[in-house]
Amino acid sequence: MDNRDMDSSSSTYTNISNEHHKIIIHIDVDCFYAQVEMLRKPELLSQPLGIQQKNIVVTSNYEARQYGIKKCMLVSEALKACPNLKLVNGEDLHDYRAASNKIFSLLQNWKSPVEKLGMDEYFIDVTNLVQEKIKSTSCSNTTCTGHLYSEPQLDCPCGCYTRLKIASQIASEIRQKILDELGFTTSAGVSHNKLLAKLICPLHKPNDQTVLCAEHASDFMATLQSVRAIPSIGSKTTETLISQNIISVSDLQQVSLDVLKKHFSSDMAVRLKNLSFGDDNTPVKQTGRPQSIGLEDSFKTVSVRSEVEEKFTALLQRLLILVREDGRIPVSLRVTLRKKDVKRLSSHRESRQCQISPSIFTINSGIVTVTEAGQQKLLTIIMRLFTKLMDLSKPFHLTLVGLAFTKFQERMTGRSSIVNYLMNDLSVQSVLNIQNDCETSASFMDYSAVSPSSSTTTDLSDAEVEPSPKKPKKVNWIAKRRCLSKEDVASPSKLKVGELRLNSKELEKVSELRLNSRDRSVTPRASPAKDNLSDTSDTMKDIAEGGNCEECPSYVDKEVFNALPEDMQQELKSMWKNPSNSELPRASARNMNKTKPNSILKYFVPQK
Repeated sequence: MDNRDMDSSSSTYTNISNEHHKIIIHIDVDCFYAQVEMLRKPELLSQPLGIQQKNIVVTSNYEARQYGIKKCMLVSEALKACPNLKLVNGEDLHDYRAASNKIFSLLQNWKSPVEKLGMDEYFIDVTNLVQEKIKSTSCSNTTCTGHLYSEPQLDCPCGCYTRLKIASQIASEIRQKILDELGFTTSAGVSHNKLLAKLICPLHKPNDQTVLCAEHASDFMATLQSVRAIPSIGSKTTETLISQNIISVSDLQQVSLDVLKKHFSSDMAVRLKNLSFGDDNTPVKQTGRPQSIGLEDSFKTVSVRSEVEEKFTALLQRLLILVREDGRIPVSLRVTLRKKDVKRLSSHRESRQCQISPSIFTINSGIVTVTEAGQQKLLTIIMRLFTKLMDLSKPFHLTLVGLAFTKFQERMTGRSSIVNYLMNDLSVQSVLNIQNDCETSASFMDYSAVSPSSSTTTDLSDAEVEPSPKKPKKVNWIAKRRCLSKEDVASPSKLKVGELRLNSKELEKVSELRLNSRDRSVTPRASPAKDNLSDTSDTMKDIAEGGNCEECPSYVDKEVFNALPEDMQQELKSMWKNPSNSELPRASARNMNKTKPNSILKYFVPQK
């Protein structure tokens, strides 16, 4: 029977997850790093093996653990405990990530939500899969595969025990598939929520599985000797609980809810109480692509700029490999430093990020690549962010540097995708990058930071950012056109061509007049009755007058007229001088719109 507080209304504990309808499987790959290395180098099988990062053994195989090798043990101490320990450098995580992704892809075959936890743990919600099996087959003779934490004493009306037995068979099938196709041994925990499935999983490691019924959840949780064993409880919460003499999970079960509310919020107090009895309603969330791809390198201390640049160069090379495997185009870069305070003997992290141009990356045959020039450009941005984080005029001491791409741009890479043209054609890329060489278009650049929700400091002054998407495309296009032509292109809005009120017939006359104006002999056409041109002396006089518009009709805007080319000015003035046939009608815009639908006139007449 659960020791739940029922003594007063203020401290009444309510179980938020009494239902057992969900079935969760937790898969944990045994000594993951070590198995990856043993699969790569079979000669390491059955030998004590440790994975070394810097001067620490981060993990080891089970042969080494028999000698007392533990996680995060110093290499010197590990070699004393096991002189014949084989050490493999595991600082490059590429092979481990690749193996993890293969396992994750394999788990998708069960058509159930899969949530990835780190690189070697996975939650699978098989609730619907179990229900389908119950409907399709008889489950009266179903047996539990693997270990059962304790035999159920009560016949739960919801049928959870039957569902757990079916789930244990599914877990065994999954583990066998991973072993047959990828060569990894795994352990599994099966229960009705994520918390219990994870905590029961290591009970019979390695290469085995355990089932925990809801009936025994409280008893199992009471066996945990530290509240820190509950995954949702962090170090600060643990310190607060220990200060109140709450050390084991059993202590947490017995403490009054009112006591917890004195040190935590009401919701947090109830949450802690629920966890202590094994109640957890956290759903399994299908894992998608990571929101960021990053790497870090830790060391004792670095105090020289050139050494920092070497660290960043090595990290960048490894990070670009991950980007190529991911297939997305990064558009934001973050730099992280861990600074050591010599006086206080402490350290703290600081980060800064900025946007980067997608044109640094190219797609060749569907693979994201970066040229040497692009890599140098990225390194320049990285060092620029570094100098913004670090005052180089003063001594500094770093114990960690990190790089991460924190925002991505999805791109289609099909054969018919325009991306293949935009990203691979050099002439197109030169146009896309025209803002680097054009002072005119620089005025349209918007230096905005990425990921406003991020807690890291954003860089608003870096020159490698993209133009703001909020600017109208037409404005950017006009700016680039001016830059390319190297001349001032008159804006259509300034010409106000509609004010001239030309109709389609007059446009034909203007066309003929233009041909005549190019005739150096200035000889009237053979059909003066049709063209009604002025004589040569009048034409020459108009040319000499240039922009003078004293003869312009009253409905013509003189400022607009003066903005037209000289030959067109003369053509119009020639037409206005012959009132018998060439004077422009003073019809309203409404009458002039009564032309053919596809007439060019509609582009010259103001729309009301």
